[in-house]
Amino acid sequence: MDRHILSMDLRALTRSIDRYLGETMPPSACDATGGNAHIIMFLARNRDRDVYQHTIEQKFCITRSTASRVLALMEKKGMIVRESVDHDARLKKIVLTDQADAIVNDLRRSGADMERRLMAGLSAQELETLASCIARMRANLDDARREFQNRQPDRRQTAAAPQAGEPARGDMNETNDKNDKKEESK
Repeated sequence: MDRHILSMDLRALTRSIDRYLGETMPPSACDATGGNAHIIMFLARNRDRDVYQHTIEQKFCITRSTASRVLALMEKKGMIVRESVDHDARLKKIVLTDQADAIVNDLRRSGADMERRLMAGLSAQELETLASCIARMRANLDDARREFQNRQPDRRQTAAAPQAGEPARGDMNETNDKNDKKEESK
């Protein structure tokens, strides 16, 4: 008998949810693919604060390049606009357009229906435990990623071996650290 592998079960569940949402997508939202619909709903729920590309990256656990590509496509479809902010000329907040606003209520109804079906038969205690377990698993993976990244050598430093007469990379790092400390003390 096959042993259940939790990560595979969770991936299968996520795919089932996405498939269900795709199949039951309201006609008004036909331009909003699954990922777009999730982002639209996130933006709708967070109208009271500025949301930037890095916010989307963090919330949806996606890379900068993926977020950039998805948001550019949403902008091209007329679902979002990027607006400058007064406090930092480099930042652009992401704002829903009237076109996207028009489908928010349909997406809410579709999402609520999916949540109701997904949670059917689970007690309040089971739902609370499930939410707690999922939060813990995400935190575990976040910790593991940080540990992995901290163990990886800086790729810029390992790109080339030191030439004759050059200090070793470790020595350069120590020199840089000392220089940084001198700058901080000024």
